[in-house]
Amino acid sequence: MNAYVVSGDRRLLEALRLSGNYKSVSTVSKDMVGVLLMGEGTGSKQDSFATRARSFTSNSSTTVLETSLLPEDIWIVSDALIDMHEMFTLRSQYPANRIIYLLSNGTDPLNLKTTQSLCAAHGIDYVLPYHTPEQVADEAGRICLIKARAVSKVITAIGALPQLGVTSSLLSIGVTLAALSGVRVGVFGLNGWNPGDSGLLYTAKYMDELWGSLQSKQLQAAELPGKMQLLAPNVYYLAGSRDLKKLYYYQTDGAAWLIEKARECFDLVLLDAGSYPDHALAAQSIHASDLLLVTMSQSQQAKAQWRRMCEHILHPVFQWEQRQTMLLFNKMVRSPDIENEKQLSRQLDMPYVGSLPYDPSFYRKEAEGVWGQQQNHDYNKELGKIAKAMLHYYDLPLVNTSAMEKAKLTDSAASTSKGSWFRWMKPVKEA
Repeated sequence: MNAYVVSGDRRLLEALRLSGNYKSVSTVSKDMVGVLLMGEGTGSKQDSFATRARSFTSNSSTTVLETSLLPEDIWIVSDALIDMHEMFTLRSQYPANRIIYLLSNGTDPLNLKTTQSLCAAHGIDYVLPYHTPEQVADEAGRICLIKARAVSKVITAIGALPQLGVTSSLLSIGVTLAALSGVRVGVFGLNGWNPGDSGLLYTAKYMDELWGSLQSKQLQAAELPGKMQLLAPNVYYLAGSRDLKKLYYYQTDGAAWLIEKARECFDLVLLDAGSYPDHALAAQSIHASDLLLVTMSQSQQAKAQWRRMCEHILHPVFQWEQRQTMLLFNKMVRSPDIENEKQLSRQLDMPYVGSLPYDPSFYRKEAEGVWGQQQNHDYNKELGKIAKAMLHYYDLPLVNTSAMEKAKLTDSAASTSKGSWFRWMKPVKEA
């Protein structure tokens, strides 16, 4: 299988070659594509294709190409160089060959969604925005070779609104996961708007301090724990960025490197993506995750904002509807005048994994810097249920029975399929 790449990113060419999936990888210029799509005979275009492509091949060690495109050969085309009209012509000229369209993010979500629909209609595969060149090469390999996506053991939390407690709930879940199973958990703040250190006596590094070594791919997995804060046995936390003006300075390569090294270092990785996902840090968090937790409250504004976020960003940019998502309710108040978690779950058409009650002492603990103090019975019970569901998802055993009793975990919910969170969890075997 040969790959013909229409892209200005030389790193993509190198990543495709290093993947080992292709007999040869040749770069094709936009001008050359224009010549191929002119009104010449199809046969003559295909016969002359290899000769023309050789002059554009950037690597002299590339295997000599065939005299014409073989049915298994593929096109990988960037939307920065070739528009949809040219793509349709390319498809009509080479109907037997797979074409992969590399989409970029823009200001019009409807246009991106329309492009995806047109690609589907014309039999054109595509790769979503916010991927690194290495990730694009992996996605192309999965499309062409029908490879299964590997389990990442990454869970990402996103908030419908700011200040819903994404960071605090994720840290609590991380501590509970380690207490119940003994696994090593890394929690990372990838919220570009908030470092997530409130209520903590935080003394470790922040992500903005590490960015140079992340973007240059110098930081290694063994170095991570020494730059993070130990919150509890086997639980490490790296707070996010303190510099608001650097949000769009952070690139996909650095974020992907951090997540990759975190996966090497920890058994489970929890990522705090904040409440605005249209930037590289949050995007990489979403792309890398097996499971997405949507932090929601009983606020009407939270529901309205979540629907806007889905319409404008999550569906067109990330194809959110195809990902495994669950609601995590926080700051819940029990009242007959307010919707409960079951009603909200039905309205939002998402299952929920847990419902953390409102803690009236939270702000006092935050002010005193003692956020990690023992929570109340109902809060701990919900934390235990959430953690147990996640461990079940990854088929990880419960080893700390005393922690189970402390968290008031019961097997009655697990043994009853109706109303149990387990019916929403698809276990990942051999994780």
